[in-house]
Amino acid sequence: MNHTTLATQIRAIGREINFDSLNATRELYTPLHPVAPFNDVAIRRDERYGDHERHRLDLFLPVDDADRLRPAVVFIHGGGFVRGDKYTPGSPFYDNVGVWAVRNGLIGINMTHRLAPEFQWPAVIDDIAQAIAWANRQGREYGLDTDRVYLMGQSAGAAHAVSYIAHPRFYAPAAQGLAGAIFISGLYNLETLAADEMSASYFGADRTLHRERSPLPGLLAARIPYLIALAEREPPIFERQALELLTALHERDQRLPPFVHLLGQNHLSGILHLGLPGDRLGPAILDFMDSHQVR
Repeated sequence: MNHTTLATQIRAIGREINFDSLNATRELYTPLHPVAPFNDVAIRRDERYGDHERHRLDLFLPVDDADRLRPAVVFIHGGGFVRGDKYTPGSPFYDNVGVWAVRNGLIGINMTHRLAPEFQWPAVIDDIAQAIAWANRQGREYGLDTDRVYLMGQSAGAAHAVSYIAHPRFYAPAAQGLAGAIFISGLYNLETLAADEMSASYFGADRTLHRERSPLPGLLAARIPYLIALAEREPPIFERQALELLTALHERDQRLPPFVHLLGQNHLSGILHLGLPGDRLGPAILDFMDSHQVR
């Protein structure tokens, strides 16, 4: 399938996020990616980073070139806070993220986490802290440069990533080596979300708590580099939230932060396109890492 045909089909799916649009997007991309096993990438499935059954991560390593230390990308999947996983047997997702990482000189870590409504804020922040601590503790064994661990999340995964960075009581104890973060189609300010835009199943229905739980102030206080990514065909809520974060960071620094607009993509397809011809996200990540001297 050529890039023009794919973009046309994504456009036809529309901007809304629902089961039909998500499934249609996955169906477009599934045949475009190979599935494990891979000749050049070794995968260690379901490494335990904590005690809960969902405290698992997949580690993506090079088959060769194991002597030099590599930076790592820790990826947090989306799923509306209530579903999602790092991997589904027989599917290329989200192995495509870890495989892309290894093929570009990195180590990939795809983590899964506890889900709402059983586990509410700040459960996943603690999960991320444990996964980062695992990387710092175990990483050298696998050739991971623990001074260059990178955090990346998409959709709800981005919301979890920003919450982790924004709240020092979780971030600070395990932050050694966290070189920066990539936020793909995230939510950044709970206070400006309408009631029907909030995920009360995770953040809670009591809006009086949203000020202390909103990540925006903490994101501005943290001094690590961010790359912000947004698809062209997002629902308006994600455009507003990205603009709010970009504006706040511009006011803080008097310059725009690194940003990539994923033209032709919808809310999900940007991360599913990672590693394919015409991918805009992957090169933007690598350029960002080069410019911040973390590769």
